[in-house]
Amino acid sequence: MITRINFQCIPVTDQDRAIAFYRDALGFELHTDAPYSEGWRWVFMAIPGAETRLQFSKADELEVKSGPALCLVCDDVDAECVTLQGKGVEIANGPDDAPWAKGVRWAMIRDTENNLILLESFKE
Repeated sequence: MITRINFQCIPVTDQDRAIAFYRDALGFELHTDAPYSEGWRWVFMAIPGAETRLQFSKADELEVKSGPALCLVCDDVDAECVTLQGKGVEIANGPDDAPWAKGVRWAMIRDTENNLILLESFKE
């Protein structure tokens, strides 16, 4: 039986810049930062309290051609977008009501590596 996702790879060109974005703008914690290969490190980020981690892969080895590279859930997309804009994060689209599901609010942001990230919140 599968119990969880261990990690999801995110394409980056600058690991330090990506660490700063995911830590400072999104509130992730640095889980692992260890040597991997020349000029590259084995970097994992985690949402506090979550088991699934993000691993920063070389952008030339992993590319997301369209759509979001990552989908995150937050309590209130509108409030989160205001907070993120205050931190200099680009809001690429939204916030808006999701046409795919009633009670879902969404927005699309861009990280420092030009990846799209979908943010969603769910009303009960």
